[in-house]
Amino acid sequence: MGLGPHHRSFPCRNMARGPGGRHPRKRGGSPMIRRLSSSPEDQKVVVRILRNVSWVFSSQVVTSLSGLVSMAAAARALGAESVAIVALVEAYMRLASLFIHLEPWQAVMRFGSEALERGDTRRFRTLIGFSTIVDVVLGLMAALLAFALAGLVAPWLNLEEHIELLQIASLALAVSLRPTGIAVLRLFDRFDKLARLDAATAIVRAIVSVIVAALGGGPAAFVGVIVVFSVADGALAYILGRRVMADQLLPERADSPLQAIRENPGLLRMFFNSNAAVILRQATQRLDVILLATIVSPTAVGYYHIAKRSALAGLRLGRPLAQAIYPELARFAAARDEGRLSRFIFGMSGIFFLLLVIVVTPVLIWIEPIIVLIFTEDFREAALVVGIQVSASAVLLAGVAIVPALLSTDQDVSLVLLRLSVTVLFFAVFWPMTVQFGAEGAAATHLLCNLIWLVSAGFILRSALARRVMGTT
Repeated sequence: MGLGPHHRSFPCRNMARGPGGRHPRKRGGSPMIRRLSSSPEDQKVVVRILRNVSWVFSSQVVTSLSGLVSMAAAARALGAESVAIVALVEAYMRLASLFIHLEPWQAVMRFGSEALERGDTRRFRTLIGFSTIVDVVLGLMAALLAFALAGLVAPWLNLEEHIELLQIASLALAVSLRPTGIAVLRLFDRFDKLARLDAATAIVRAIVSVIVAALGGGPAAFVGVIVVFSVADGALAYILGRRVMADQLLPERADSPLQAIRENPGLLRMFFNSNAAVILRQATQRLDVILLATIVSPTAVGYYHIAKRSALAGLRLGRPLAQAIYPELARFAAARDEGRLSRFIFGMSGIFFLLLVIVVTPVLIWIEPIIVLIFTEDFREAALVVGIQVSASAVLLAGVAIVPALLSTDQDVSLVLLRLSVTVLFFAVFWPMTVQFGAEGAAATHLLCNLIWLVSAGFILRSALARRVMGTT
């Protein structure tokens, strides 16, 4: 019903090549596959997940390394105080996007997977139309409001001389179609295209940053780099997604975007709840830099920014697992296949935790020489802050499968309530910890709250899975 000539079943199996052009093995011979699988169908799913993880992981390795190059170029060219200017402008830009541009991709993936499973192309196209309109309207709203408020916010951030940088960064928010694009690419199993795009964009940005540093560019030049690549990021993924959808689905008229709300009960609820969870999680990651600027020196803000960006490089390496397993978990949940759902959630989590311990431990041991090597001797004092932030990120990575699992099992309300509780705790603790211990106290607050979130989310997930097995949800 409306499926293109290359579409066999959802997801598209004509995209079966992994990195290097090789087909995955048809028999699950590896110990990890046997551990997670009890049937040939399970093995196929594991192979597909691992293939997608390999694509996204490869991309994130390139993105993380390129991001470190970009950050090192800025740090070496500007110094800690000027890095703080760039950090605050970027934080303002991201904060405006977070609170105003609610992203529809998680809700689209949840209901889009159902539409594709049933071969309902019209319903799927209608969902994508709804998602596109949401991205366009809320992107424009974010840009206009952020631009209008820049003059009011600048004095509070000690950026009175850099109001124009806040305004220029705000305008970049108008082009924000990436959420719809990534939803389409992931639903059609085209992690390879998204991976190539993200890697290429990160490499080009790193090259441009190095050139800007070599030419003696100041904070305005590095803000310009952020703006240009934010616009590219917002547009290119959407263009790729539309092309993939055109290749995979036969042309069919989509209904009014409002029809998507009527024929997908729970769409708006999940749209708002999933975004509320994201806002509550990222509010602590976006507001902390801005609040920190009112408490500590610009140099300390620069150290903290370096620490956060270093930790973000690690987080990016863990995201491939969540991105790859979410479509699979959504299918298991839709099919009420509780055994496979539990097996994949906890199996993948256990394997990833072991890998995390192996990778993070040596980084923490050698953190100071690593910082000096990348950012020069001027940033040696940032080593402790970086170490705490890396530990906080490692805790989040340990539960990387939990959020997609909670969303797949319709625990979005519980997720929001948990995020709300942890966010309230964060801001209650952040101020006294930062006043007492400076940037190190701010980083330690992240670590404490991440630990509390991980344990609580694990209990919620186990309870939800138990109820599903008993048939009470």
